[in-house]
Amino acid sequence: MVSTQAIQYLKSDPILWIPSTIWFELMRRRVREIQRTQISIVKKNPPNLGILTGLLNHMLRSTTSTPIIYDYHVRESLALLEYRNVLETAGMFFLQDFDLSSSTCLDEVQQIDDVNVLGLMGVTAKAQRDRAVERMDALRSDESESEEYPLGRTPTWTRLKLAIANSPAMIMRPWSWSSKLSNTQLNVGRLVVMFTRHVWLMLTPEIFKGIRPYPSSLQEAMRCWTITSIDDTLTSIAFEACNAGLHDNAGVTPGRLGPKSRAFVDRCSLFFPDPDASNKRNAQSQWCALWEGDGYIAEYHRTMKTLDGVQQASLKQGLCDIFSDLHCLPASGARVWVQKKDAIVFITNPAFYRIDRVGRGGESHRRAPRARRTMKVIKGKRIFAADLMDSQPFDADGNLRRKTERQKRREIHKKMTMAKKNKRVPPPPRYRRCRPFPMDELKHVTTDDEMHVD
Repeated sequence: MVSTQAIQYLKSDPILWIPSTIWFELMRRRVREIQRTQISIVKKNPPNLGILTGLLNHMLRSTTSTPIIYDYHVRESLALLEYRNVLETAGMFFLQDFDLSSSTCLDEVQQIDDVNVLGLMGVTAKAQRDRAVERMDALRSDESESEEYPLGRTPTWTRLKLAIANSPAMIMRPWSWSSKLSNTQLNVGRLVVMFTRHVWLMLTPEIFKGIRPYPSSLQEAMRCWTITSIDDTLTSIAFEACNAGLHDNAGVTPGRLGPKSRAFVDRCSLFFPDPDASNKRNAQSQWCALWEGDGYIAEYHRTMKTLDGVQQASLKQGLCDIFSDLHCLPASGARVWVQKKDAIVFITNPAFYRIDRVGRGGESHRRAPRARRTMKVIKGKRIFAADLMDSQPFDADGNLRRKTERQKRREIHKKMTMAKKNKRVPPPPRYRRCRPFPMDELKHVTTDDEMHVD
């Protein structure tokens, strides 16, 4: 019965036969890639080098057998990586999240080698681990400071102006709605919405690449003055820096050329002037239409007449609070809109600059970057030898390297048995030349014998 079942089982062709070339090529590539990875992480020297080395060594041993795991940190790493679940699902273990470009290469495992791992790695492992931790901390501090201060804490006025003109989004923090603005007076919100609508309405349709701003709330009106919204709305724009509030401890703004810029809180009186500011009533001025009829300045003056002194001060203070929190404003002066060539000019709010203050020319702008090592263009000996081996076609007999004549003789000698090695081979026979016997000497001896015979 058992033999019949065995025969039926064999007839079902249950065995998957793989050519030796394919099987050994697969194993060779697995071992080679693990070796490449180990060489790379040793050169990188992450703070968890011992953890990663133990994990890769286990994968290397698993290419030919199922090894017993003795080290605790290897068992812990495999458990964190769900080793058994991956094997049950895929039949083979993979490290899909392994990233050589990250600081620790693998986020799921222990990030820093502990004392037990260092003891297995050798005498110099602790010093290497400490250097890796210091390097990683320095990189983190540099990255955080670089994100917070792209130009450093005290850039020069020239660098600041250039950064604002070329990439304002890099140097300015993004605008966000503040919860304290939720308690703004209704009159303040209504006037700011009218101001935004009327000022944008003055521009011709050809200058727009998006929809003309038409806010319906205070939050939407303030968002219309962000650098992102302005860039999405107009075809050609130019941002300028503002030096208000960027002075040092002595009250001096180093590197500033020309007059001091007007702060955004003071620009409120420019866009919402008092009724006695008659210089805006010039018939040729862009401001003229806003002072009359349905203009927002005329509405502001009508609203002020209905309020008493305290309410008027409260309304002005509310407008000043809104203007101090705006991202950008038109670079207005004698005209509402200022144009340079084909670009509309906007002034940026220094309260959003990612700097502490403007520095002097000789002052250090940011921490000196670490000297970069020159790029290595020649491979190391081990990597080149491995790549050279990979470039050769695979030999099914396992003879990947060409052997010299001496190596071949040594292998033949090793295969010989001791009896064959000790077997004595008799020397070949020596050739002996035949010489004729001297007959005259024989006659002489015969004569002498005859003479002594008695």
